[in-house]
Amino acid sequence: MAGGGVEVEAKLRLRDCRELEEVEKRLQELGAVHEEDVAEEDTYYQHPCRDFAETDEALRVRLVDGRAELTYKGPKRIIGGSKARAEYTITLEDPSSARRILEALGFRPAAVVRKRRSYYRLGNISVSLDRVEGLGCFLEAEYTGEGGQEAARAIEEALEKLGVAERERIYKSYLELLLEKKAPEA
Repeated sequence: MAGGGVEVEAKLRLRDCRELEEVEKRLQELGAVHEEDVAEEDTYYQHPCRDFAETDEALRVRLVDGRAELTYKGPKRIIGGSKARAEYTITLEDPSSARRILEALGFRPAAVVRKRRSYYRLGNISVSLDRVEGLGCFLEAEYTGEGGQEAARAIEEALEKLGVAERERIYKSYLELLLEKKAPEA
């Protein structure tokens, strides 16, 4: 979401990566517009004075095909089968200077999430088909209008049309999933 506002999205874990191809075919049958295929590298930062894992916030620098942006995400709340959170994004002209500024202020890189993502537009729903390094394949459906119950209903309708509404819902970020996977078992 460029700029700022409330992000409302559903994230689903797919059975396997072959299912991405099935969903892509269904998107095409429904007349969805293929917007782009990208490689995204997200570096997440830890705040020097508070634990973002405890406050359920995130700060990241995203690199995408020569473009860069800085995004803050606020705590999540669940609306139906979707999650909503404040999100503010700015475009970075010089990502390495932005990283140096963050680190000079005490922010430290926490983890890097890499993914291949295909973006589709299905009405007012942005559908992302994701291959996340170290985690597998996922689908994200994000409502692009005002948030709330209307957004959650529109997302559910799109997921029904795509035949994936019954897949496992993931309310954690890719960062949280990756850190859980890397954490030593007790």
